[in-house]
Amino acid sequence: MNDILTNPILETERLRIEPFEEGDFDLLFELHSDPEVNRYLAPGPSPMSAEEVERRLKNYVAEHRNSGISKWKVLTREGEFVGRAGLSWLTQPDGYEIGYSLKRDHWGKGYGTEIAKGLARWFFENTDHRFLIAFAHTDHLASLKVMEKAGFSYWFDMEKHGVPCTFYLIERHSVV
Repeated sequence: MNDILTNPILETERLRIEPFEEGDFDLLFELHSDPEVNRYLAPGPSPMSAEEVERRLKNYVAEHRNSGISKWKVLTREGEFVGRAGLSWLTQPDGYEIGYSLKRDHWGKGYGTEIAKGLARWFFENTDHRFLIAFAHTDHLASLKVMEKAGFSYWFDMEKHGVPCTFYLIERHSVV
């Protein structure tokens, strides 16, 4: 098992995923200042407040330190900030879920699929969990397509965070 507290968490063909640090507020704030990036995220499409971004950043840093599993920053291999991605515990349904948000100028490059595949592989290599969940707003067709391309299978639809969501699942034996 890899030492999950080291930098980077994982590397893909074009990307590097590293833990957030306390000094990364500006990166996260810039990402979530774009209403289009937040369009399908709860609580909605408006830019996140500085207080909400600060709260999330503190949670990401603490979660990583406590368990080695969190949302992390995504960089190109050259070091350009692309967005955030990682894992978090979900309730109803219970299990770890994969989540990501990318800066708009990085949409359409296949990064979402690359991240989802890499995180699923990392998750099954570094935990003993049987499955990993992914979900998105039912209208977020691009995100649903990423899940399918990354090997997740449709599971069910239900309301989550007050919006209709489609849930996907990938099981340990499905990841190569």
